[in-house]
Order: sequence, then structure tokens, then C-alpha cells
Amino acid sequence: LPTLTTSAPLASAQMGSKHNLYLVTCTREPDCLLGILCAPQRTPVTYTAVAYYANGPIESNRNQNPTSITTVSQPRAPWEGSARTARINRLGDFASSIDAAAASIQKGQIAGTAKVGSEDFVCFKDGATALSVRTDLGLSGYSCTADYWCPSIQV
Repeated sequence: LPTLTTSAPLASAQMGSKHNLYLVTCTREPDCLLGILCAPQRTPVTYTAVAYYANGPIESNRNQNPTSITTVSQPRAPWEGSARTARINRLGDFASSIDAAAASIQKGQIAGTAKVGSEDFVCFKDGATALSVRTDLGLSGYSCTADYWCPSIQV
């Protein structure tokens, strides 16, 4: 008879990196003091940014605020068809390469790749995940929608 062996789940360190990136389009209200006193004729500012999450992806009840967020282009520039780069605080250089046709693919399909320092990420079409970044006072700083979600492929 064959010998049965027991197996145990892998430790999280063996399962790979928890790091996630979201390639996002963000909007903020300009000229607002504490998010309350705003100029009457203000135009929202829209830009592209990369949101880094050190401890897993966004979930409905946790992990809403990113570990770090960096503006990639202001005004907004499309992710598709062009290499985008930025420097993420304390993490290193960020680079993304999203396929030129990725804007027309369905949510969840592979759209391209990204890299932070020496860590590689694979990017999937999103278009729906929302995140709000809060100020130090807990007020809403700006809101973003994920164009692409990029989990780490580091093991």
C-alpha cells in the first residue's frame, strides 16, 4: 500500500509576498482648508497614482488606506500603452507596463506588469475597486478608483 503523508499549510513567508499595487485614478477637491472651507468655484483635480499596500489587497472591512501612495501623472494620463514611472517613498523606483489594448479587456484579465525595486508584480484589469485616502485628522483627502490591481509574484 502507498504511504500517506501529512501536509501542513505553508507559512506565510513561504507563500510569497503580501505586497499589492493599485494603479489608480484619483480626484481631490483643490483649495480646501481641512476639507471644509473650500473656494466656491473650484474644479476637482484628477491624476494618476500608484497605491502600495504592504499587507495584502484592499478588503471591504480592512486595509482601506494604502501604506504609501505616489502621484505618477498630474493631470491624469492613461496607463495603457506607455511605460509609467515614479519613486515610491522608502520603497524604490516604480515602473509599469500596461498593454495598449488593456482598456478594452474585461475585469480580472491580465493587463501587464509592474515593478517596485526588485519586486515583480502582475497586473489585472480592475476599474471598480475604490479607495479613499484620509488626512492625519481622519478627513477624506481624496478618492481613487483602481484601474489595475497588481499583486506581487515574489516568492
